[in-house]
Amino acid sequence: MEMKLYDMFGIDTLRDRQTALLVIREISEIPNSCTVKIDFAHIIFASRSFCHELLVGLKDRKNISFQNVNTEVKNMMIAALKKPNIPITDPIKVTAIS
Repeated sequence: MEMKLYDMFGIDTLRDRQTALLVIREISEIPNSCTVKIDFAHIIFASRSFCHELLVGLKDRKNISFQNVNTEVKNMMIAALKKPNIPITDPIKVTAIS
């Protein structure tokens, strides 16, 4: 089965976790034995939160592949699974700043 994200959402930018959850929900209805190809054709940007939610939500699925992923989206997927580089030693100061 192939899921074309641009056709599914009609936009070239995937910005939030809710969007990723819709993809995960669709895939959850497909048997694990089936191969699912997620097509990123025409997607020019995917946020870190979208990528994180998608990758974490699909981590237990086998037979998933990503196609037509541009360099920016690929780099965001890599970044989504890395820990933040900024150490937070005093959460009170961080809360006061925001």
